[in-house]
Amino acid sequence: MVAEVKTRSTNYFGEPETFVNKQKQRHLIKAAGAYIDKNKLNLEVRFDIVSVLKSADAFKVHHIENAFYPIVNK
Repeated sequence: MVAEVKTRSTNYFGEPETFVNKQKQRHLIKAAGAYIDKNKLNLEVRFDIVSVLKSADAFKVHHIENAFYPIVNK
């Protein structure tokens, strides 16, 4: 599993997970692929997002499993 963790102190501009845009997803997919290739691993990867919204006295954590999928180019 690969997880991108986004933390914000306010959701004024949107929930933290909305900042994992397509470009960020492409970077994560590329990095995961390079790691798998370098270490000669044979496994499937799940891409999750962990969204953390912090306030003065608490944290709201939202774990999104299978948040996005790599695109297979043919």
